[in-house]
Amino acid sequence: MSKNLKTSKADFIRLVVSTIEDDASDKEKAKEYLSSQGLNVDSIVSEGLKKIRRMQMEIQAQKTKEEMLSSEEIKRKADQWVENLLNSANFSLVNLVKEEELAMSFRNIDKLSKEDLKKLLVKHFTLKFLHDKKENTNGF
Repeated sequence: MSKNLKTSKADFIRLVVSTIEDDASDKEKAKEYLSSQGLNVDSIVSEGLKKIRRMQMEIQAQKTKEEMLSSEEIKRKADQWVENLLNSANFSLVNLVKEEELAMSFRNIDKLSKEDLKKLLVKHFTLKFLHDKKENTNGF
């Protein structure tokens, strides 16, 4: 019985898809059909594009996260770099933000603890070193 149910579902899906293909054979017919069903086509397209962009950003963020996790050597290098930077007598967060062209959006950045600042900077330099490594690997 389970196999018949699966076959029935597959047949139903084929039927629906073939009907949709007939009704949506061109863009204008598809828009007319959706509008006649009381749907706002522009809104549907806009929401769909937003979802696609959000998924693309999530995929890129996941790739970046995986690269960061797989690059322990680079993370150690960034950690050491930041440690040296913070311990430097000449360290100035304002100058660093300008030099690195960082986009910082903290209202109370001056109230960040040294540990919080270190975490932010380690992430920044890890990404920067990863980017530099990719550019050098790709021959740019």
